[in-house]
Amino acid sequence: MILKNLLSMSGVNIVKSVVQFLMTLLMTYFVTPAEFGLVAFSLPFVAFIALLTDLGLSSAMIQRGSLSREETGAAVTMMLAIGIGCAVVLAVVAGPLAGAVKMDGLSGVLTALSVSVVLSIAALGPRAVLERALRYQTVAMVETGASITAASVGVLGAVLGWGIWALISYYVLMQIIRAIAFYAITRHQIRLNFRWRGVGSMLSFGSWILASNILNFAARNIGNLLIGAKLGAAAVGLFGLAFQFMIFPLMILSWPGGGVLMATLSRMSGNGRRAEQNAAICAMLSVTAMITFPAMIYLTFGLYYPVTTFLSPHWQDVLPLVSALAPAGAAQSIAAYAGPILLARGKARLQFWISSANSIAMILSFVVALPFGLKAVAIVYLVTAIIVCTFMLVVGSRNTGLPFMSIVKSLLPATIATLAGTVVALAATSADVTSMKHWLLATSLYLVVVLSCYVAFRHQIRGSVRSLLGRSIEAQPLDVPSAT
Repeated sequence: MILKNLLSMSGVNIVKSVVQFLMTLLMTYFVTPAEFGLVAFSLPFVAFIALLTDLGLSSAMIQRGSLSREETGAAVTMMLAIGIGCAVVLAVVAGPLAGAVKMDGLSGVLTALSVSVVLSIAALGPRAVLERALRYQTVAMVETGASITAASVGVLGAVLGWGIWALISYYVLMQIIRAIAFYAITRHQIRLNFRWRGVGSMLSFGSWILASNILNFAARNIGNLLIGAKLGAAAVGLFGLAFQFMIFPLMILSWPGGGVLMATLSRMSGNGRRAEQNAAICAMLSVTAMITFPAMIYLTFGLYYPVTTFLSPHWQDVLPLVSALAPAGAAQSIAAYAGPILLARGKARLQFWISSANSIAMILSFVVALPFGLKAVAIVYLVTAIIVCTFMLVVGSRNTGLPFMSIVKSLLPATIATLAGTVVALAATSADVTSMKHWLLATSLYLVVVLSCYVAFRHQIRGSVRSLLGRSIEAQPLDVPSAT
């Protein structure tokens, strides 16, 4: 059942995202933007190594029709061996890199976070085994427990005066718990070995996924590197915080939803189910848009009072950045499904070329706008994101047999509700939401109008929910070939 698995993964990502976001807010009371910028600058390196050593194998494991314990074990050991090597390299170059970008303290942060790289990679294979079996409830329990436990230690560390190391301890401890728990659960389904020739077919498929993931990663993270090199750690801290607002819907809904959708579509077989598959895709787009569109557009005006009231003055410059990046996050929350849909239908090469176009466009937006300051970067990023996301949906539609007008129809309830809510809220307050009175009025009207529009579209929304409540698709057990 897609909805059940989606709720499980979205629920855990909501918990993780909220916990991480609260940790970030807590850090603003204990550290400066420059100190926070050290972590924001370091995390892309850590994430890139984890992405690189995955080799696309975790997605290939989920997509395959049949998978033996030996193949799984060989893939896991290959990822782990390469990950250890890359983590060592990161620790070695941490000092020279810190000197090159002139960021005091960066070397220690990078070295500490390199430990989390190996632990994160150790969890990839075992988690893929659970996802392939559609055991998303188990995945959710592990992820939630790891996040909450690590956050508790991080908060305690912040109170005790650990400074930025409280946030670093959160990342490292969370990966320790994930690696141990996922392997303990799947240890009987993984036979560790070094017969890496047996994963050749997975590497062939995974190589296109890896290339696409690297390009997508570059599009999302190169901005922090360019900003850090050009404008310094404080600018990275401001843009990094605004960027977290933007990717919030991706983290809590689109990325886990895309994983569930790919695994489910991969378990469906035969062209006779194409209509059912398309209905599930449109339903996922509709439900996602109903949540992310109003939430992200609300940030363009709804954050002004809370931020100016509760955050310290040196964080106020984040507001115009969030206002520009939030709509980009709404668009990306929908376009993010193009990749999983193409992969589920075996079009890994096409997904690579789409990712190439996306990455080149987003990187160019930073290069062009950076000389004009952070605000210009955010605005150019927004324009580019909308164009790229539209392109991704059009190309994905034409190459998967999903009518583009079906996509447009699925997004109508959220689009109309969000536009109507924004117009009413801003008109009632004359676009001034800096006081508590106006903020409460705008928020209340926005919520009422959005919900009223959803009531008007209740028949279409009910149909989307029914599609996601379709019968469960069971995965093939390990060592048993697919029926297809």
